[in-house]
Amino acid sequence: VYDPTRVFVGVSGEFGEDKFGKTINEIYESYDNVIAAINGGGWDDRPGHGTGGEPYGIVMSRGEVLWGGDLSTSWECCAITNEGKLIVGTFSIGRAIEMGVTDAAKYGPTLIVNGVPTESLGTGGGLNPRTAIGQRADGAMLLLVIDGRQSGSLGASLVDVQDVMLKFEAINAYNLDGGSSTSMLYMGEHINSNASLIGLRRMCTAFLVKAKE
Repeated sequence: VYDPTRVFVGVSGEFGEDKFGKTINEIYESYDNVIAAINGGGWDDRPGHGTGGEPYGIVMSRGEVLWGGDLSTSWECCAITNEGKLIVGTFSIGRAIEMGVTDAAKYGPTLIVNGVPTESLGTGGGLNPRTAIGQRADGAMLLLVIDGRQSGSLGASLVDVQDVMLKFEAINAYNLDGGSSTSMLYMGEHINSNASLIGLRRMCTAFLVKAKE
């Protein structure tokens, strides 16, 4: 996405243990003038097929802090500023606001920071469907999904995802929720093969791309 200011965090609605998330299609359709979407941050998944209504960590959308505690609470997350800069790492909500952050979500781990690949990523569960976000030095935002758990694609490790982001010249990159959540929509249509056997999962957040003005 050559204009990074077109990328923002979309949300399912109200959050909480008693709330229900939305599928990525439903989140996409709830916003006007968007053309693409990938799944976003994590959520409390008890007992394995959770309601998708309670985010894991911080959620900011279009300048509003919607989840994550008070201003002193710190999260390892990815965030987008009002100038379209992708920031990855650990910082407080208050610091995020000072940096001009308008949108943020949490999953992890961080893959690349200021051009340097992070080390000790671990196995991340081995080969799985993956979703990630990154940014090049020229500002272009990179949205990545890798199918997995299927005959045509076993999936990717965290190092594989990092390698792809480096290949496409990301200077900052962050791993988002994956597995059966991994989805990419373009013009309202799925352009990847979702691995879920029970239908699209409910989720709290998605990264959306606004149409050109």
